[in-house]
Amino acid sequence: MGQHQALPVAVYNLLTMPSNRAQRRFAYIIGALVTLISLFTVPFVRIQLGEMPAFQPAIFSTVVCFELITAYVIYSQFKISRQPAVLALFAGYLFSAGMSLVYILAFPRVFADNGLFNSGPQTSVWVYSLWHIGFPVAVLLYLRLEAKHRNVRYSSRKAKLAGWCTFFGTIILMTVFTLFTTHFVERLPTVLSQGQLSPAFVKFVGIPIVVLTFITLLIFYVRTKASTVTSTWLCVAILAMMLDVVIVLCGGGRFSLGWYVAKWNSFVCSNVVLAGMIYEFTKMYLNMADLFRKVKDSEYSYKVLLGESQQAERTISEQNTIIEQMLESSHEAIIMCDTVGRVIFANRRVELFFENPIHKGDCLFTYCEGMRASDTAFKSIVEAYFNQTIPPFLKRISRVSHSGEMKHYECYVNPIVDEGADTLRGHLFGFRDRTEEERIDEMKNEFVSIISHEIRTPLSSIMGFIEILATRNVTEDKRVKYVETIHKESMRLSNLINDFLDLQRLDSGRQVFHFQTLNTAHLVGEIVDQWQGKDNHEIELHVLDESLFIHGDEERLKQVFHNLISNSIKYSPDQSKIDVYVERENGRVHIKIQDYGLGIPAEALDKLFGRFYRVDNSDRRKIGGTGLGLSIVKEIVEAHHGKVLVESELGRGSIFTVQFDEHKEG
Repeated sequence: MGQHQALPVAVYNLLTMPSNRAQRRFAYIIGALVTLISLFTVPFVRIQLGEMPAFQPAIFSTVVCFELITAYVIYSQFKISRQPAVLALFAGYLFSAGMSLVYILAFPRVFADNGLFNSGPQTSVWVYSLWHIGFPVAVLLYLRLEAKHRNVRYSSRKAKLAGWCTFFGTIILMTVFTLFTTHFVERLPTVLSQGQLSPAFVKFVGIPIVVLTFITLLIFYVRTKASTVTSTWLCVAILAMMLDVVIVLCGGGRFSLGWYVAKWNSFVCSNVVLAGMIYEFTKMYLNMADLFRKVKDSEYSYKVLLGESQQAERTISEQNTIIEQMLESSHEAIIMCDTVGRVIFANRRVELFFENPIHKGDCLFTYCEGMRASDTAFKSIVEAYFNQTIPPFLKRISRVSHSGEMKHYECYVNPIVDEGADTLRGHLFGFRDRTEEERIDEMKNEFVSIISHEIRTPLSSIMGFIEILATRNVTEDKRVKYVETIHKESMRLSNLINDFLDLQRLDSGRQVFHFQTLNTAHLVGEIVDQWQGKDNHEIELHVLDESLFIHGDEERLKQVFHNLISNSIKYSPDQSKIDVYVERENGRVHIKIQDYGLGIPAEALDKLFGRFYRVDNSDRRKIGGTGLGLSIVKEIVEAHHGKVLVESELGRGSIFTVQFDEHKEG
């Protein structure tokens, strides 16, 4: 390839995206506002305001940042278009950023009394002048190169060389100007006296800068017609720079109203083009996507446009990678097929769901072997869909995993059709794992079953005995017995409701714990006393250390131990002894409740603290319960940063151990 080549088709970049009427109207409104504010300020420019030391660094730090970012963005567009004119704009913004930085560093009383770099009182004025001369000159150079070399596109190697040359050339120019205005400032004419510009400076420097900037604005607008978003906002930037100089020339010393407005115009000048480019960036990618579609439509067009669309292809490739990564990170298994059912793409979750690798080109309905939808093989449904005998569907399917577990999924299918062309391109299948939802549904059904039983049983007793008391004459002994039964069943209902309320509060995070220092032996001893003798059970408390303290909510911990002791009594109907131990082990407080009753099957231990779980055993069915007690115990103990453990041997009893960190009193 030669050093440069002609451009038969425009390369899309941030500098060539066209603007519409609404965008131009908005830019003109901003320009008009800047102009009106500046003109309104002119009669009041000499009003002296207070000196704000932070104003200059704040404004110019943003100015320097905005202009450096703009320079970087423009250079990135040069790397796309490789047109020499773009380098002129890059140099202009790089020069403007550098001179802005020198200006603020050399400004008196910002970083040093007379500024840095051995500056003098005149340095910042001369830096300001060179800064405001350099930018319009760069814009004029851009217009000249654009007109003369519009169709020139550098080779990659020459573009890189030209970019580095422009960068270092601009740096050298800024360095020369900095040295010129600092070390040789005494040889320059005095242009600032007591904060006021000299008439000679206004006449021979200031007014020519205004004229130069105005001519630049006029030529730029006539040449570009503000036809792109970048050129539209660049007009506003040049206007703001011109008004900046005009206000300075109108008088008003440093820290006057005019001086502050001029700095505001510098801020506007630095950021409007960047804002326009950021907006244009979005539109550029829309055009890139459209260009890619056209390239894919025709192999011949693809070859012709290959050289001009390299950057677009790289960008689209990155976008495709992002889309693939998004599909790969999806919680759904996604398969894309062609029109006859051959796999085009499948994310990794497909293999995770169905434990079977899938490859590009595989037949989907063959892959679905072994899956079922209701009472029908899912394979036959997929095959019927590709044969166009059934419409797109949403089905629930199931399969048995390699471990023997039943897995449930929801499958939906959508045809992929070209928008507006009604051309079928393929089909998208999505599989959502709803095994957990099925488990929750089973839990809900179990919950309804348990609740209906647990509520109906005491409610039937209450209603039956109330009916007897209301309709029959009974002896005093029977009346007392019936009332006691009604009270007992009412308490059973109340405890059931309290369990649900406790669980709901723990789930929602609304359970409030009131922590305090508690003596473990006293706390457990009080509960043991309350259960002593219940259902003919003797509870023996073994306290190995009376001075063990824990940090917790007294009422909630009482609820824990009430529940555990109640369970021990309930599930040891043929035994009469319960042992409770309070001891220290490995620096932690351990409370153990040991019974000698039915025990728990080994396969049930890991499910014991789950909600609504009850051991399915004929010995336990008559005991009753909702299966919520131990789950509430676990929630409360873990809220205290503790653990609850269980050891059991079927037919020989169980040991429940609650562990807490020891809390030192005081």
